[in-house]
Amino acid sequence: MGKMARMEMRKGVLKFATVALGAAAMAMVGFGGVRATASDNLLRVHFVGCPNAKGSVKCAIYNSPDGFPTDRSKILEGAEGPVVGNAAVCSFKDLPAGTYAVAAFQDEDGSGNIRKNMLGIPTEVYGFSNDAKPTFKAPSFQAASFQYSGGAQDVTIHAQ
Repeated sequence: MGKMARMEMRKGVLKFATVALGAAAMAMVGFGGVRATASDNLLRVHFVGCPNAKGSVKCAIYNSPDGFPTDRSKILEGAEGPVVGNAAVCSFKDLPAGTYAVAAFQDEDGSGNIRKNMLGIPTEVYGFSNDAKPTFKAPSFQAASFQYSGGAQDVTIHAQ
């Protein structure tokens, strides 16, 4: 490829990049009728550190401290993802921007409930957004909460 052809290719790439950046900026500020809609919203929760590839990971998202993380009737939305390797992804679509907290566990036996021993201690791995740690009880909504501003966002929870 000659010097002139390379220069023309660079000009074309630069022109494309300028147009793409301008379109992205207009979309962010709402020019040209392009706006993010609820259907563009996707929150992906990556649950990592599963001890095996059995079952699936169940995720529950809450938008209030009321009932977090034990009252199922207060769950805003639930999602489930298969365990692949040592991780799973739960996807929440169409959530509005807001403050949320997620509780998740690996449901190895498919029961839909986290298994516990005689003392009430979970025997399946679990976790919370912000990797909030339980002490003698589950972490608070405040400890696990995060801001979701809409669009595509990823949150990682490490299994405990």
